[in-house]
Amino acid sequence: MSEEQCDQRARGNLSMDMLAYVEKSGRSFGFPAPRLERLTFVKAAIMQGLIAWNRTLGKFELTTQGQKRLAEHRHTTATEI
Repeated sequence: MSEEQCDQRARGNLSMDMLAYVEKSGRSFGFPAPRLERLTFVKAAIMQGLIAWNRTLGKFELTTQGQKRLAEHRHTTATEI
């Protein structure tokens, strides 16, 4: 695997870790990453339709698309050899 592929995989894993964190906590604050990185993730995840702000509950929630993406990642990770 090339260095570029390793970097892309690491970024993808970080994004999935952040998505799982948002699923669990409803926020990005508290995730161990720099503030700008968290904000960039939230903006990208909203634009991709992976998370949405629930005004009533006052937190982010995964959309159906976000739940599917996270489930696919978990399945792929669990079945890797």
